Amino acid sequence: MADFEVKVGPVEACKIDYSKSIEELTAYYDDLAKKIAGGQPELANGEFMQLGYALDFLDLVKRVFNMDLDFEETSIPKLDQIIAALSQAILTKKIPPEAGGDIMKKASGFLSVIIWKNIGGGFISSNIGYGVNINGTNAFVYNRIGRRLQGDTSCDVTSFYEELKKL
Repeated sequence: MADFEVKVGPVEACKIDYSKSIEELTAYYDDLAKKIAGGQPELANGEFMQLGYALDFLDLVKRVFNMDLDFEETSIPKLDQIIAALSQAILTKKIPPEAGGDIMKKASGFLSVIIWKNIGGGFISSNIGYGVNINGTNAFVYNRIGRRLQGDTSCDVTSFYEELKKL
């Protein structure tokens, strides 16, 4: 049997000011994306990518669920409900598996931004997905969302978030 090893990159301090409004964060993201496309690829990092996924998730939720979310803690229970509904759609094959992977990335970005804004911490990437580092503890947001989307009801977002608040 092969050995399983989780390889985690260095923790990157968050550089984005999440106290800004969603409109300001969207403008910031769009401006940075233009700079990256204009020849400054060094500006692209994991945190920037997660913010993009988070903004895409907000758009998805608005279009599909006709619901406005933000990056406040009050969005966590709503996120649980949305993830549960999306999980059902994936499990009953109303959403194709490849779309499920896209949803997982976007939901992970959204939850990561909520964590960075309200709890703090840094960005990490690993061979098992993206996550956050809070006071030296790595929490794999991407993996947690993925397991929940695949039907694991023990991987709810609310209890995960509450445990992270204790770190």
